[in-house]
Amino acid sequence: MRQKLFEERHHKLWQEAEEFVQALGIGDPRRLPRLHRELCHSLSVARQRGYSPSLCDRLQNLSLATHQSLYGVAVQRPALLREWALSGFPRLVRSEWKAVTLSLIAFWGTALVVGLLVWTHPQQLAAWMDPWDVDSAKQMYDPHHFRLGRGGSQGDVAMFGFYIWNNISIGFRTFAGGILGGIPALVSLASNGLNLGVIGAELSRDSETRLNFWSFVITHSSFEITGMILSGAAGLRLGYALLAPGRQTRARSLSETGRQILPLMVGAALLTLVAAFFEGFWSAQPSIPFWAKFVSGGVCWSLVAAYLLLAGRSRGR
Repeated sequence: MRQKLFEERHHKLWQEAEEFVQALGIGDPRRLPRLHRELCHSLSVARQRGYSPSLCDRLQNLSLATHQSLYGVAVQRPALLREWALSGFPRLVRSEWKAVTLSLIAFWGTALVVGLLVWTHPQQLAAWMDPWDVDSAKQMYDPHHFRLGRGGSQGDVAMFGFYIWNNISIGFRTFAGGILGGIPALVSLASNGLNLGVIGAELSRDSETRLNFWSFVITHSSFEITGMILSGAAGLRLGYALLAPGRQTRARSLSETGRQILPLMVGAALLTLVAAFFEGFWSAQPSIPFWAKFVSGGVCWSLVAAYLLLAGRSRGR
């Protein structure tokens, strides 16, 4: 059906809805629920058929206005944000379980396989990473050169800002890689997993660097790695929308998927922001004993897993 014919067929319905919204008192108020349902249906049809953005915007505004008139309560942003944080975001993560699982395999699978190979066959280390980079990591966590402090509170704040830029930029680059079919997102995850596997295995072989390395990364990595994996999952969804748009054009498929997946990317960015805070003000503090950092790391990993797996399950959709 052409857009012009569609508009002519539903013009009276939309005009009546506008009169209700403007409170002109024309028409039977008992028709408002039916008007709202028909407006939502018209909006869905208009989007599916790719009608003009101006028509879709008009129908969306009318649908929102009739919704508020019907229920008589305006949306409160703080309550909406709290609802999203407590249940909406973890439910979204679980609904995208296929992309999240693939991202988990790309990162942790690579880290565990390569780490095990380096642990059992250290002579193959050069095949996975430049020996110079490995030596730099060893020197960084060597007890004779190891220095967690950043030069007081000003240094901690400076490193906190650096970690924010570094962590979030990695997440957004991983997400943006989805525009090329999702392959760059998987490559980015696998590359970071490889780095963790090689460095972790090699530094764990040396008793002098083992505690320094793992006590430093154990806490903030719970947020940083989770945010990276969710960024990769968002990138994969974007890539799938490009490769398999269905009955939509690729441009519209990317646009629709981008709007759906944006909250996932926002949550991933917030997780990396939390990671930067812990990395700058907790992990880098030399006065905190090793055992406290390992305990906090176990607590943080447990809380992140419980939040993403359990939060929001008791609430209705």
